[in-house]
Amino acid sequence: MTRLRLSVGVGSFVRLVFLDEASESLIVSKGRKKKNKGEPQGSPARSARPPGARRPRQSWMQTHGRDLRFLVLFGMFMGVYYVGTTFDVVKNQFFPWYLESSAIVSTGALKMFGNDDLERDGKRLKSPGGSISVERGCDAIAPTALFVSALLASPALFRHKWRGLIAGVLLLMVANILRITTLFLTRVYWREAFDVMHLDIWQGLFILLAILLWAFWASWASKQAARQKNKLKASADVGT
Repeated sequence: MTRLRLSVGVGSFVRLVFLDEASESLIVSKGRKKKNKGEPQGSPARSARPPGARRPRQSWMQTHGRDLRFLVLFGMFMGVYYVGTTFDVVKNQFFPWYLESSAIVSTGALKMFGNDDLERDGKRLKSPGGSISVERGCDAIAPTALFVSALLASPALFRHKWRGLIAGVLLLMVANILRITTLFLTRVYWREAFDVMHLDIWQGLFILLAILLWAFWASWASKQAARQKNKLKASADVGT
């Protein structure tokens, strides 16, 4: 059976790892029990370990290798993201296009709820009551990279990864539109709280959302893997 361990370190450092317990040993042990039933009664009983013997001591890599692999892969994927943001095609073409697209969708969402006096000028949302500009840091790309890196570094099947990847990225994009619209409304109707909403609440909330989405996906992927192992165990029991 597979279980998920989430350990929170100092500050904002969060360590997310899978711990996989080899359930195949259950299949082997059940097969041995059935085989032993057919042995003569006088035969000596088999024991996996002599009485009083200690279990063999595992090495550091055997106990922490999976954790280390996750951290190394996670760091590599985040490094690829940060290196990718330095390319001109990303800085001068992708980011401006993505920010303006977010402004277009946010304008449409605000107008759907009665903000007819709202106008858009590129990345800027303007109205008689106030205006905001969708800039870098208001795009949710960094939290999305955090989520994607943690997901890709996790030891799960590819078919579970691509499902979580699509669902998580879409949810973070929708949440970012919600952030832009609420920041605009705060700017218009509650200016005193704008800086708090912008810098303190939404930024931390997005990091937390990315972590929670990863944890939810990891729990789902673990359950799917456990179901598959149970099916394999059941088919092995039928075949013995």
